[in-house]
Amino acid sequence: MTHDELLRTCTWDQDDFANITVESALFGCPVQVRFLPEFDSGRVITERMVAVLNDFLALSPADLPTVKQLLWADCLDDFENISYGFGPDTGEPELVVNQREFGIYSAEDAFAQSNLTRVSIPEEPTLRHRYGAIEFEPAWAGHGCSVIMKDGQLIGTYSNDYYFGKYEDDDEAAPAG
Repeated sequence: MTHDELLRTCTWDQDDFANITVESALFGCPVQVRFLPEFDSGRVITERMVAVLNDFLALSPADLPTVKQLLWADCLDDFENISYGFGPDTGEPELVVNQREFGIYSAEDAFAQSNLTRVSIPEEPTLRHRYGAIEFEPAWAGHGCSVIMKDGQLIGTYSNDYYFGKYEDDDEAAPAG
């Protein structure tokens, strides 16, 4: 999608965020995309933001197993580290209790119990790489879970309060100006 096509088809909200619905090859359905310009910059969509949208649009069904595995890894991490208050039976580990109570035993189960909400594309001019977040509301995480895209690659998960700077390579400096 080009910058001009995006500007012609998006709608703006009261916070100066642009919204568009696109057909996702990855998920085989329409997906809402939200563009978040820099604070107080007005209604701006940069070429970098368009590139992130095109990164998302380029994801195919072949990338879906990666999405599922990333959600599963997030689920396992939460299951091992969060007590949901189910009360372990006879000293069972939290992981075992949580898997049983949520009925999530695999990447397929984790994906099935995750509601895709949207893709968020913030403008991050101080970062070297392009980032976007495929946002989910999974059964196990009230805070949400975002699958992080970096330069078109699915690289990890984070709560929906994402901070992309943590994914920059340590040996890379932010671009000047």
